[in-house]
Amino acid sequence: MGEVTAQHVGVLSAYFDSILERHESFMVNLEDVTVLDSAAAHFFEKLYRKSAELNKVVALIGRQNHKVLETMNTTKTNYILSADRV
Repeated sequence: MGEVTAQHVGVLSAYFDSILERHESFMVNLEDVTVLDSAAAHFFEKLYRKSAELNKVVALIGRQNHKVLETMNTTKTNYILSADRV
């Protein structure tokens, strides 16, 4: 997947909005992300909350990726990561 940073948030937002319109549940795999900045971490938190508000399920996989987990811990968004791999 590579880098997920502030510069990608706009495109990701449009993409995931279209996914939310068409699906009741989906998975986002962050295990291969090499860089995740705080803006991206907060974006995924927003996505997580939005899906819950719409009664939809998003599973964010990436707890085993130490780079992702470090950013999520720093931004206090680690609670959105699924506990187990699907």
